[in-house]
Amino acid sequence: MRGIAFYLTLAAVIGAGPASAERFEANRISFQNVTGAVNIVTNAGQEIEVKIQQGTTYRTVELALEDGVLVISGEKWREDDGYDCCNTRIRREFHARKDRKVTSGEPVDEGFFEGYPTIVVTMPRKGDVEFVDARVKLAMESLDGALSLDACYVYGEVGNVEEAVIGVIAGSRLIVGDVAAGLEIDVSGDADVMTGNAASVDVDIAGPGDVILGDIDGMLDVSIAGSGLVRASRLDGPLTTRIAGSGAVAVQAGRADSLKAVIDGSGGVLFEGLAINPDLRLFGSSEVRLSQVTGRLHHAGGGEVYVGGELVKD
Repeated sequence: MRGIAFYLTLAAVIGAGPASAERFEANRISFQNVTGAVNIVTNAGQEIEVKIQQGTTYRTVELALEDGVLVISGEKWREDDGYDCCNTRIRREFHARKDRKVTSGEPVDEGFFEGYPTIVVTMPRKGDVEFVDARVKLAMESLDGALSLDACYVYGEVGNVEEAVIGVIAGSRLIVGDVAAGLEIDVSGDADVMTGNAASVDVDIAGPGDVILGDIDGMLDVSIAGSGLVRASRLDGPLTTRIAGSGAVAVQAGRADSLKAVIDGSGGVLFEGLAINPDLRLFGSSEVRLSQVTGRLHHAGGGEVYVGGELVKD
């Protein structure tokens, strides 16, 4: 099937009974406008196998092999006509919350997904997976490839991946394993993302979302508009934070080769390792706490700065 477009609408062959399997010679898969449960298993093969089991209500699902990429397309919701639901993703407006609370992490609405298909995919471990405008309950094994998740809603768990771009909106709860290379996370609204270790991380949060990271052996760049929280277990590399509102960034250990923080509001930064030449531009009631500092500490504006628990007086 290489080099051709192959379309199949799974209507008559897939109903409430056992799912039929379709195989495609590809190592990249793209889910577009898909709503339902998605389970991805990896192996050392060269093909992608897809099985689809309909839910309580029949939903059209189309498969298309296009230029070596298997595209799985679902149905847009009627109210989505002319509107991309992910247009509500991160927007940079400032909606501060005075007393930040950690997100609730309530369980997924199982009843919602019962009406939609379950898609089971077996694919090469050396492959890439993409989600575009998806509402999915996701379970995915480790990949020696890239994960691109541009989802309106996702709840589930992903294994280790080579690199990842993750975009989620309110209600999402996602756990990801280690990311060998770069990791980019965009969170809009009350959503949680938890990951393992990564080589470098770029995080953008609009609202009260939470991002929990493992060890980072490289850059950490964080932008928060609102009351979001970013926490990492360790960082060895440069740290840059920009906070508008009551957001917070906390790193439990490591060495910040350079540490830059710009905070406007009541937000804060906590670095419990060694900060080199910190450059702090603070406004409002913001606060920065550093365990150790070497080099020159530059502090402009207001706010409060603590080093080793002691308030630094200008």
